[in-house]
Parts: sequence; C-alpha cells; structure tokens
Amino acid sequence: MKAIRIAAAAALLVTGTAASAQSASDARCILLANAYAKDAKDANAQKLAEAAFYFYLGRIGGQATGPQLKSLLDQQGKTITEAAAGGLMNNCIKDFQSKVQLIQSLSTPPPAPPKK
Repeated sequence: MKAIRIAAAAALLVTGTAASAQSASDARCILLANAYAKDAKDANAQKLAEAAFYFYLGRIGGQATGPQLKSLLDQQGKTITEAAAGGLMNNCIKDFQSKVQLIQSLSTPPPAPPKK
C-alpha cells in the first residue's frame, strides 16, 4: 500500500461536509479501511474492510469543519507506514468486530413462527 493511496483515500473523505473524527485512532482506521477495501485481493477481506470503513465513518461527529478533519486525516496518514499498516488494520478490525459482537449479544432472537 503506497502513501499516495492513503493520501488519496483522505482526499476522498473530505468532500465539503463538516465532520471530525472522535479520535486519532478512528481517523487512522478510516484511512486504513478505505485503502484495504480498495486493495484487498480476497473478497472476504475486502468486505470486512468496507464494513469497518463505514463503522469508523459513522463515528465521525459533525462538530469539526472539513479543513479540521482533513488536518486530522493528514496527520494520521503520516503515521502509517507500509510495514505497520497490516498490524494497525488488524487492530481496527478487532475493535470493529468486538462492537459487532457486543451488539449481537444484546439482541434477542426473534420468536419462532407458530407451528401449524
């Protein structure tokens, strides 16, 4: 994964809407998930990265301006190296999956249909 790809991913996210990432970690996961969703060779890995991208995108609040978000994404993009990207993405996926499991544990199964 090239640094240019990460920078391009950040540029796609700043399209004029005001938003701010809740944390630097969320911003880093947005960048990574976007890049992996585009670059993953395995279809399952690509779908997982896409789902994680939308999860982290959903954690963005409306308080910050576009330039503030761009600054945060630029800062986080500089911290991602090709060598570290895989491990960082794994951390993002683990957090995402733990939240999915939490939601699934809270849901109750639908009642069984009546027998005829």
